[in-house]
Amino acid sequence: MKKFLILAFLVVIVSSLIVAVSAEDISVTISSAPGGGGGNPGSIWTTRDDCGDEQQNVNQYDIGEKVWINGRNFNEGDYEWAITGQPGGASCDPNIVVVNGTRTVDSSGSFCFNAYTVLSGDCGEYKVDFNNKHDNYNVIPEFGLFVGMITILSAVGVFFVIRKK
Repeated sequence: MKKFLILAFLVVIVSSLIVAVSAEDISVTISSAPGGGGGNPGSIWTTRDDCGDEQQNVNQYDIGEKVWINGRNFNEGDYEWAITGQPGGASCDPNIVVVNGTRTVDSSGSFCFNAYTVLSGDCGEYKVDFNNKHDNYNVIPEFGLFVGMITILSAVGVFFVIRKK
């Protein structure tokens, strides 16, 4: 029994040391990322069909419009970015990354690029993520031929019901 307690005590000490060293390595990795990981001072916003300043931030898009990602005050380096449909019925693409990539930011700290063209199947809310900086936008759904026909048939049906009375 005494040997078992000593062995258990040694396993706990060795495990604690491994966790402590691993946590230290993780913090070094995070701080060596461009901009120190999530601590990058930059900001992002979306614009429609070209570059623009933060006052031109656009959060509503129609089918076929281009989503441009703009940013400023970033540290120089390479950054991963993605556009993802929001979960829980908020988007037609829940939790689906519709586009992603890597972008290099030069010493100016500013950037602007055409990230995505809104497709006909897109609707609802999407999240733009650029190195843990976020912006959201909404896609206004397109009313197709099917929805138009249902609307017309419903109106005609209501007309006949009213007329019959």
